[in-house]
Amino acid sequence: MKTPPPPISLYAVLEGLSEEERGRLYEEYGVESMAEIFSNEETMKTVDCFLENGMNVCLAARKLYMHRNTLMYRLNKIRRVCGLDLRIFDMAVTFRILRILYETKTR
Repeated sequence: MKTPPPPISLYAVLEGLSEEERGRLYEEYGVESMAEIFSNEETMKTVDCFLENGMNVCLAARKLYMHRNTLMYRLNKIRRVCGLDLRIFDMAVTFRILRILYETKTR
């Protein structure tokens, strides 16, 4: 059986964009307005666990030692602030890209 290639790094993909393109995405998606989400350690720990567990609410809640409804509340707060529903794959990927843009801009 053939060994699968390693996953593509979103950091590497974004590094391939020009500074102008990264800036355009930053402005177009209003990344600055998402700072309260991206800078909150507890929220980002929740997001990371949710994504690492295949966007499975029950499994992530169990691993975070929280009630499923608490996790849903946090995901809904992100949706209200960012307009992205992390339970939808494309929106979760968009969130990750915007988070990377935010992190690289604030370094």
